[in-house]
Amino acid sequence: MPWVYARFSLRVYITCLFSALVILLGSVLIYAQHRHNSVYILANSQQRLDALGHRLSQRLEHSLQNINTGLTLMQSNGVTLASAESDPGRWWPLLHPLLLANPHVVAFYVGEPDGRGLFFRRVSDHARRTALAAPLATELILEILSPQAATRRFYFDQHHQLLDQGVVDAPANAVPFDVRSRPWFIPTLAQQGLHLTAPYRFHAANNVLGLTLSIGDTGQQRVWAADLLLTDLNHALKEGSPQSHTLLLQAPGLDILASSELLPSPSPSVQDLGGLSVLASQPELTSWRHQVNGETWLGQQQPLSLGINPHHSLDLRLVTLVPYQTLMAKALTFSREQAWLTLLIIILSLPLVMMAARAISRPLTQMAADMKAIQAFDFTHFKARRYFYQELDAQAQAMTLMNNTLAGFIKELHSLSQSDDFNNLLQRVSTGIKHLSGGRRCLVYRAKQQDNEHSLVLLDKHRQHRITLPEQMTGDALSAFMVQTFSDQALRFEPPWLLYDRFGQLNGVIMLGMSHEAAALSAGKRRFIAHYCDFANIALEDLSLFEQQQLMTESMIRVLAAGIDAKSPHTSKHCQRVPELTLMLARAAQDSQTGDYADFQLTEQQWEALYLSAWLHDCGKLVTPEHLLDKATKLETLYNRLHEIRMRFEVLKRDADIRYWQGVASGEDEAELAARRQQQQQQLDEDFAFIAQLNKGDARINAAQQARLDNIAAQSWMRTLDNRVGLSWEEELRLGRKIPLPARESLLADKPEHQIPYPEKERIAPNNDWQITLQQPRLKQHLGERYNLAIPHGTLTTEERYIINAHVVHTLIMLSELHYPAHLSDVPTLAASHHERMDGTGYPRGIKAAELPLQARMMALADIFEALTASDRPYKEANGLHKTLSIMADMVKRQHLDPVLFRFFVEQEIYLQYAKQYLAAEQLDQVNKQQILAAAGLQREE
Repeated sequence: MPWVYARFSLRVYITCLFSALVILLGSVLIYAQHRHNSVYILANSQQRLDALGHRLSQRLEHSLQNINTGLTLMQSNGVTLASAESDPGRWWPLLHPLLLANPHVVAFYVGEPDGRGLFFRRVSDHARRTALAAPLATELILEILSPQAATRRFYFDQHHQLLDQGVVDAPANAVPFDVRSRPWFIPTLAQQGLHLTAPYRFHAANNVLGLTLSIGDTGQQRVWAADLLLTDLNHALKEGSPQSHTLLLQAPGLDILASSELLPSPSPSVQDLGGLSVLASQPELTSWRHQVNGETWLGQQQPLSLGINPHHSLDLRLVTLVPYQTLMAKALTFSREQAWLTLLIIILSLPLVMMAARAISRPLTQMAADMKAIQAFDFTHFKARRYFYQELDAQAQAMTLMNNTLAGFIKELHSLSQSDDFNNLLQRVSTGIKHLSGGRRCLVYRAKQQDNEHSLVLLDKHRQHRITLPEQMTGDALSAFMVQTFSDQALRFEPPWLLYDRFGQLNGVIMLGMSHEAAALSAGKRRFIAHYCDFANIALEDLSLFEQQQLMTESMIRVLAAGIDAKSPHTSKHCQRVPELTLMLARAAQDSQTGDYADFQLTEQQWEALYLSAWLHDCGKLVTPEHLLDKATKLETLYNRLHEIRMRFEVLKRDADIRYWQGVASGEDEAELAARRQQQQQQLDEDFAFIAQLNKGDARINAAQQARLDNIAAQSWMRTLDNRVGLSWEEELRLGRKIPLPARESLLADKPEHQIPYPEKERIAPNNDWQITLQQPRLKQHLGERYNLAIPHGTLTTEERYIINAHVVHTLIMLSELHYPAHLSDVPTLAASHHERMDGTGYPRGIKAAELPLQARMMALADIFEALTASDRPYKEANGLHKTLSIMADMVKRQHLDPVLFRFFVEQEIYLQYAKQYLAAEQLDQVNKQQILAAAGLQREE
């Protein structure tokens, strides 16, 4: 029977079935709608608007009061541009908490009478740092803007430490920035108290709308101000009235300041918004109805007052708009009568709906099962089906075609995915193209650019081929050139497939060679192969990006290492030479065919990890103070404090002169007075010479010297000047109680203010996440003069020695914060373990030899060898090879260095290979290897 095979439209079937139900249901609901009105909705809408207005008023008023407090603090503390120019970091302890407490403040700033401006900003996101060309750790930025000069910018971290500074030139066509031309400067000076501007577009905040609060000093002609963003008001409006369109307007112009809905840019006026156009002619309306395109809109308006300076309060209006039909629909939704009527209709229609569902659900269920199988990439259980309805039958046929196509494509993709590297993947693509086309050879060329030469390089492990491309050749010309290049081959080559990356640059070329008797590929086959070539294009682009990323990472690490070396001229090139010696030692171990390291092999990924670790092994020195790295005398901090002590001795010598002349004036024996003066001054000269000699790092102090030091320190001198004048708040805080003047002070003192403890945030807990065991002293600094002069050996105190050693702690912590690929996960351990010892007494974690990777032991040996032979240390002369190896042999004997690795280092003369490249000729003395190994207890038994 022909009608059995007829196909009926599913759309017609469903439309006819449910039209009667919709008509019946609509008729009943229309009757119910007339029994409701909008009184409740309108009253509720007004209540929500009142509550929203109150919250907005409180929010704005709270923000403005906080900013007013901050500006008052700036004025009372004398925050000026002149003070910041002499000390850029001076005001951050005051301004940083103000910026944190006011997250919507763009900046606190000072406007000077000459038109210059001093801006304090906080940077909280990476995009803003990038836009301002700020260092990675930048949290705070100080800007000095001038109408006559370029902008000066200072970058600080969260601890107010200066990271960098620079000059930012304005664009050629930019209008010079002059604070006197800003809308807040002159009005502020013309009044008393706080001044509040009307909202306007900020100069340096992406043209965002906001307010400026300011206070001024007419005597100084100076203004302190802050910019407040209004962006959070959009969210407040949306949260406060989610079902209506709420806007914040500013009278008298009725400018739109905020909106609960996204508005086009630039912001439209009230005439452009249909429901608000009535306010253009009647701005004081409190409620209205307005027809827009046949739709009725209900509007409400109420003023928004701020309890700030009454002479400069803003005329703000809160307006809400909601379609009348929306209010009615919501009222009907909550109607009980409608619910019962709807339920009744559903019950009456249920048998009919069940019949329709039964007729429709069966084929849809089958199709859903088939779609789930395809979604799960299971193409083996798919079954082709035919259906009664045209739409379902057509969809079933499309699913069958999709299943078969995806099954074949996934099979090819799975085959290609077995490659474990880019080159292998490209070879699989080449093989796949040959199979799809029936070709004899498929050549994949990669585009290369070196200097100004463009070329194509064949990706083939068995042969090399390079094609130099003429300049400015793309598209059809390049295809013709490639066909011409391969025209004399034994195969007939198809026109090439040109592969371009996402930036439109030539990525590669695929050439397909066919036998001469084979037919040319059809357009459809070429299109299919072109899609298949996308795998090669992706692989080539990923290969290029991977290489670029690897080169960029290596170059960044080299720049970081060079920066660390540049911090001090006394550690120049240490971070660059340690990697060279480490890799030299690792390559020698891998190349050895016999002995202890015959089985030592590193994978390509392990070589990469070792390379990065060696270059980053001293990255923690970024936070090591330079004056500690360069400390050449015991009293040296940022300068040599011996000069202060010299001046005290000069004072005592002048006191002896004064006593002499006072005695002469009072009639005492002049000869006796002269002899006494000469004796006192000579003793002072000898005492100072003793102190000066003791200040040197090579001086070792014994018990007699300690006693003499104590006697000298017990002498006193008279101070008549206030020692609190001109100090920073932090220095003054450490001074303790004030001593009345004149005050007698010890010639050498260990004062309480010399002992500076660690801040709590810098303390390392015993059970820390990094397993650091290096003991942290109680004090961060001990600047006591007697304490430093009594250093037994060298120039560093216990506290300073810890800071120097703690560079590996910072290396471990810094590198542990980075996210690594799996094969680089050992980088923090390798980089931070070069001061560990074989007996577990090293630092930072006290790891013993059994737990220490061989690569880390190599780095430890390289680090010590480079340090002993370096010629740029302030505390020692460069050692020759024999002395260096003798010192290291003693370290091996004390279980500080790996004995097996040291013996390999000496026997294979790796030290000599390094020395010939990097050491001075006078350091290349003769080395007795047997004597060195014997000193280390490593001589081999005959």
